Amino acid sequence: MIFSIDKSSTVSIYQQLVDQIIRKVQSGELPAGKKIPTVREMADKIGVARGTVKHAYEELERIGIIKMTRGKGTFILEQARQESSAKGRAIAAIEQLLDEMESLSFSLQEIQMFFNLKLRERMEHDKNVCIIFIDCNPETLSNIIHQISALPNIEAHKLLLTDALKKPFVIDDFADLIITTSTHMHQLSGVVSNKEKLAQVVTAPSGPTVAKMAMLSQKSVGIVCASETYSHIIRNSMQNLELSCKNVETFLFGSSLHLESFLRHKDVIIIPNDFLLFCSRAEGDLIRQTEQQGKTVIRYDYQIDGGSFLSIQEKIESIRNEKYL
Repeated sequence: MIFSIDKSSTVSIYQQLVDQIIRKVQSGELPAGKKIPTVREMADKIGVARGTVKHAYEELERIGIIKMTRGKGTFILEQARQESSAKGRAIAAIEQLLDEMESLSFSLQEIQMFFNLKLRERMEHDKNVCIIFIDCNPETLSNIIHQISALPNIEAHKLLLTDALKKPFVIDDFADLIITTSTHMHQLSGVVSNKEKLAQVVTAPSGPTVAKMAMLSQKSVGIVCASETYSHIIRNSMQNLELSCKNVETFLFGSSLHLESFLRHKDVIIIPNDFLLFCSRAEGDLIRQTEQQGKTVIRYDYQIDGGSFLSIQEKIESIRNEKYL
């Protein structure tokens, strides 16, 4: 029974293991009643952490592929092959299509937009306005998309600036409205053919975030995020508030072994509002433990300001009236 893990893959290790076991069930290599390695045995076999294997096994048990019984072992369920076959065929078809689209050099974000567009075409009476928000860092993209998605009848997408500049035709093809910050307005003006679709907004930390950050003076501050750009945004906010913090340092997600020490030596930790989207499971657990232990953890919520947001709402209403009335 051979399992192989590609640690350089963009697919998480636990998901690779889940997918391989499902495929082996579908092919008959793992028949009903077959005992598979324990969590410890599998972890040693493929050279990954036991927690990763445990996460994969829990997911397989949740979807009805295996049954873990204390003292007896882990077994393939009788109905697993039948239940997984339809899902497996669907997943295989999607994977084949994804492989083909990636071979054409489309990014995952662009592929997602293609899927959503075709779904929209199959929906009757679709009244949504399609918005793409473009920025240079993933944390800001996540914050703003949550804010925009709260509006009714909105189909909101996020796109990194690098992808937008690489394939600008995708933007005009999909979007009813393209939103970006003043920082990137000039760059996008050069690649968006329909300038009427392009709108700029002013972004700023939310009121509650500013209130919490105002208490940081004389504290040792650790910024934990996914990109240097977002770290600079947070540092600029601290400068604007004229905070005299000591020993402000940044830790970028990706090395959980060093994160524990970093968190331990800081009085206050500042993280992205949706930090779980950018960190590993181990890193997320460390941050939650730090918060549970009573250390101040500030979720930096970066949003479109009130005036800009009102302007965007007016543009959306104008687009909707033009398209559907």
